[in-house]
Amino acid sequence: MEKISFFLKEGEEISSFQNSKKIAIYEKQNKWIKNQEIKINVGQFNTMQSLRKYFVDIVNKLDDCKIVVVDKAQGIPYGVFYEADYSIWELSGEPEEFLDMIVEGEKKHDVETKNSENESVAKKIEEGYFLIDLNELQFTKPELTSKKAIIPFLEKEAFDVLEVICCHIPPWLIEKEKKNEITMDVSKLKKNEYKLLISMGKEEQ
Repeated sequence: MEKISFFLKEGEEISSFQNSKKIAIYEKQNKWIKNQEIKINVGQFNTMQSLRKYFVDIVNKLDDCKIVVVDKAQGIPYGVFYEADYSIWELSGEPEEFLDMIVEGEKKHDVETKNSENESVAKKIEEGYFLIDLNELQFTKPELTSKKAIIPFLEKEAFDVLEVICCHIPPWLIEKEKKNEITMDVSKLKKNEYKLLISMGKEEQ
């Protein structure tokens, strides 16, 4: 089932994460319908921690809708959605103008991603030790989500340690650790920057 979330102004015009007043969720069954609208108030928060928590809660409310559309993607909200493995589109106008175009773009991107899976984004530091910098990839390859960057490496490469640099620990990696699929040592380098040292878990060795 196809779902797309749009961050909107008071009317129906697409807005940024920070300036939106509501989120409209469109779903395609036989045709596109707007099946949910969520009111938001970003201006009430004056700390980065409270703003991040607010957008993490929004991610949870969107549930299985993994595509979001804004007119400008930046800042803490962008990082939250990126780490939650969302596809983020930047468009200006009204939602109805772009629904089918976005779906076609997602399909095309999926094909291109599969074709380029052999092109690893991991850098070999030394024998058995590799690095993936998600913070850097947000700018150099914004189409790559954390899953698309890391999972092909975990599945195909022989390694001892994979170092991951990120602004927020991807929830899906935490779940993998809970299932003993990986082991993960986490250290905070500075504000909004973490280093993860990942090894394969007992079940995978």
